[in-house]
Amino acid sequence: MPRVLVTGGAGFIGAHTCEALVAAGAEVIAVDPLRTYSFSFDAHHWHGIRYRRDVLLKDTTTVVASTENRDEIRRVVLDTKPDHVLHLGALPLATVARVSADHAFESILRGTFNLVELALELGSVRKFLYVSSSMVYGDFTKVPMPETERTAPKDPYGGMKLAGEVLVQTFSRAEGLPYAIVRPSAVYGPTDMNDRIVQRFVECALWGRPLTLKDPDGTMLDFSYVKDVAQGLVKALLSPVENEVFNLTAGEGRTLRELYDLLRERFPDMPVTIAEKDDDFRPKRGTLDVTKARELLGYEPEYPLERGIPEYVDYLASLPSEGPVVSARA
Repeated sequence: MPRVLVTGGAGFIGAHTCEALVAAGAEVIAVDPLRTYSFSFDAHHWHGIRYRRDVLLKDTTTVVASTENRDEIRRVVLDTKPDHVLHLGALPLATVARVSADHAFESILRGTFNLVELALELGSVRKFLYVSSSMVYGDFTKVPMPETERTAPKDPYGGMKLAGEVLVQTFSRAEGLPYAIVRPSAVYGPTDMNDRIVQRFVECALWGRPLTLKDPDGTMLDFSYVKDVAQGLVKALLSPVENEVFNLTAGEGRTLRELYDLLRERFPDMPVTIAEKDDDFRPKRGTLDVTKARELLGYEPEYPLERGIPEYVDYLASLPSEGPVVSARA
């Protein structure tokens, strides 16, 4: 039974990945500072936190600590002595990185540096998995976009994620730390509460909130269901393949209009306003090439939008809209 340390383990992708690791036979320690980047008084927000705790993490040991605090994370690493490290614990939102670059630096780069050094100090880590982002590519130059294409991030988040990749690869070459790097894209699904784009669309559909579509036909993303990403992370971590970079997405770019039209099939009265695209920092993206993950890891995404969106809607619709909720520290 491999012992796996998952930073950011109580977060959105982290909690689903912990559940998948337990199902794969791993002993899992989730490390998380329990920090939130969005706050809502809606009951479903807090029921989502409870769902992570009581369902996704029920067979996982959870430790409250931050990778930014070297003393805290050092105690955790040396006490638990993991065989594998899965590093998800970093600022999850590009929008926050733009307005708080100092926090992004501490969370993404300081945290990664601390964890890599501690993995080397421990001396027994079989693989270090760094979760990066498709934002490292900047504007896509090919369709689909392969891992071998150039990286040219357009914003601080993508730049720092790419710097984290370089840091991990440099330590590996210098010190012999086996690693893998994965680049997800537009992840969505149950318990997401950071106001990402699919969450916003689904909540507007469910509760009749106003929705503005900016450049619906020109904006394309490789929307990836969290269960697919979690299974891919498990494969990347536990496989014998080392020192490789993988795209880990649905492998299918879809426009915002396609997402909207899919929701309208179930919610025909969904309100919407169409607007022109503004000049923002987001790169022009689309389909990512997942051939490498398929061939080397046996990764096979199972959730196109047509399957992922209904499951996500059903999850949100099943949550109580009122009643007792957990506290902010749960």
